Amino acid sequence: MSQSKTDVVIVGCGIYGMSTALWMLQSGKYNVTMLDKCGILPAPDAASTDLNKIVRTADYADASYAELGLDAVENFWRKPEWEGTYHESGVMALAAETEKEGLEFVSSAYQNCKNLGINVTLLNNSKDIKSKFDPKIRTGDFGGRQGYLNPIGGWAEAGRALEVGLKRVRQLGGHVRSGAEVTGLIKDGRKVNGVTLKSGEDVRGDLVVIAAGAWTPALCALPGVSARLPDVVATGQSVAVIQLTPEEAKQYASVPVVFNLDDGWYIFPPNPEGLVKMAIHGAGVLNPQSNGVSIPRTKLTAGAEDGAIPLSSLKGLRDGLRQVYPELAKKDYLTTRLCWYCDTVTGDWLIDYHPDFDNLVIASGDSGHGFKFTPNIGREILKVIEKNPSPQYAEKWSFGYTAKAIKEEGSKAAVMDVSKEEAEIAKAGADVRAGKRKVLKESDLVKPHDLKAKNSKL
Repeated sequence: MSQSKTDVVIVGCGIYGMSTALWMLQSGKYNVTMLDKCGILPAPDAASTDLNKIVRTADYADASYAELGLDAVENFWRKPEWEGTYHESGVMALAAETEKEGLEFVSSAYQNCKNLGINVTLLNNSKDIKSKFDPKIRTGDFGGRQGYLNPIGGWAEAGRALEVGLKRVRQLGGHVRSGAEVTGLIKDGRKVNGVTLKSGEDVRGDLVVIAAGAWTPALCALPGVSARLPDVVATGQSVAVIQLTPEEAKQYASVPVVFNLDDGWYIFPPNPEGLVKMAIHGAGVLNPQSNGVSIPRTKLTAGAEDGAIPLSSLKGLRDGLRQVYPELAKKDYLTTRLCWYCDTVTGDWLIDYHPDFDNLVIASGDSGHGFKFTPNIGREILKVIEKNPSPQYAEKWSFGYTAKAIKEEGSKAAVMDVSKEEAEIAKAGADVRAGKRKVLKESDLVKPHDLKAKNSKL
């Protein structure tokens, strides 16, 4: 007699939710219903619904993340089921010699790549860096940085990859529902019997997985949910895009992703439409509400349709562009956007059973570096769900990890993956980010004329 399947409700149709659904359905042991509050899927304002995301193959100071990244590329991203959404342009990881923490991260990441057998090339100065670009491209001094070039890795068409994944979920028999906003949990002591939607409908299941991305803190704070979380917070990161001419797009087509691991500035090669995205992977901004919880302010938020970012971030983006591609720094910005993360203190993800419930799993805390694991993060989440987590991740993704790390190191600042003034490495080596989180103020946001190159100091 065949064993009955477990009915699972996944809240959130982003990367964590979609990948988990795929692995569950492929196992043949689960019936999956995915719910998302947005009426359009992929949700236009989700972090994963973007032009592109970096796929850093093994560029981590933590060897376990490096291994997981290499696995994602070598065993999954290159396969036909991802429909060519992955582009292996290579990734250039850089840091200034004066930025001790960023340089240490790059050095450790370089060694991890070498240990994994990747043929990375050391870049000791700007001359070495320039040698990796077509001589016809005018490059800057790269801010006097050094680092390495990893030929494995590059970028993925993020929004399309999510769309491809959700299509595969449906093909495998998963139910994907848009416009299904969760406002409560159906609780019975330590058991959660499903969720309640804003419409009043109950969606029942044997297991509930909350994978709501940057909306996770706000969702868990709702009176109807009331599920406490460790120290996680939604932060907005600044993104901007320029448009290349067809001739320029052809000229820059073969450049690698360039990523400064000290100030967090990074840039992609042009996409098929000639759009070049750049961003700052930093501390970000907060949008706290009356209950103290920061919530995303996106293009779907009334009054924020223009995607405006802080003026200081725009200046940082253009300064970084001058250091790498000074000719492109003369171009106007086409669009800007705040991309919202769900940050943990250390930068390690939060993937664990909720301690107050027997069948509620939280899969969140991407901290801005989860997308590259799209094809295999669901495997790891499913291992947690089946109570057989990979030993190298079990503790660092657990509910109590942050509290334990703070206790061991003596302060929260000692384990944070962001700092007040300069790059800081999390003790786990999950990632590295610079800056100080600030509260988002509308008066600080860019206006249309700020996007014009002529209005910046060249």
